[in-house]
Amino acid sequence: MTNPGTPELRLLHHLARSGGTLISRCLASMQGVVLLSEIHPAGAALYFPNYDPLDQARRWYGLFDDAECARIGRTRPERFAETIASIEERCRMRGLSLVIRDWSHLDFIGAPYRRETGARLETAAALEPHFALRSFATVRHPVPQWLSLKRILGGSDLSLERYLAGCRSFAEQAVDLGFVRYEDFTREPARILAEIAAALDLAYDPGFVDRWSSWRRITGDMPTVERAAIAPWQPRPLPPGLAGRFVASDDYRRTIALLGYQHVG
Repeated sequence: MTNPGTPELRLLHHLARSGGTLISRCLASMQGVVLLSEIHPAGAALYFPNYDPLDQARRWYGLFDDAECARIGRTRPERFAETIASIEERCRMRGLSLVIRDWSHLDFIGAPYRRETGARLETAAALEPHFALRSFATVRHPVPQWLSLKRILGGSDLSLERYLAGCRSFAEQAVDLGFVRYEDFTREPARILAEIAAALDLAYDPGFVDRWSSWRRITGDMPTVERAAIAPWQPRPLPPGLAGRFVASDDYRRTIALLGYQHVG
């Protein structure tokens, strides 16, 4: 339990290939927001240096200079909360709101970086003793999410069963946290982004519509051709036999029930 006066911190959770980069670009382009992208206690130390929260705070927002970052060094898991606290303090001193876009994929799906996952929000667990957390989630229908993920992962050994188990665990967390659906965002981006902002106690800035498409302070999939509009996903036929595998899965049926989806395919 946090003490009175504990600084507030905002966390946004989603799985890979669920529209999180697009939503985060829109959120980050609102005035007064500092969004660090795909952040996780293990991220910088084990995977990609450019996923280091301190490095992003320096490169994207100028909150630290090169000498400070060299002195502090790469963010290790044991110093993760301390680093986030330093960044949050710099933001607060400038009247800015810090949002952590959590790399939740590592906790629920893992591939290709982790074979074993704990099915819990590790970033939130690491930060909860030090901050008053405001957490929210965004989700996508498991079928198009799976098709997109498999295209990206290629020859990864991620099985459909492992993926759906992760989806169910994440959906259970999302229901507790509160969530919006990516599909709804693509139909009404302004309304849904305002809902996300309200959930995270951010001042909604409708001017994001003029900035999101050129926003580059983000990690994740970036379009090779700039998009000027946010458009709904168009369903594609599933490969033969795949629809039956989804429908036969208890995890899949539970996930779509929790998130308010119907089966597609």
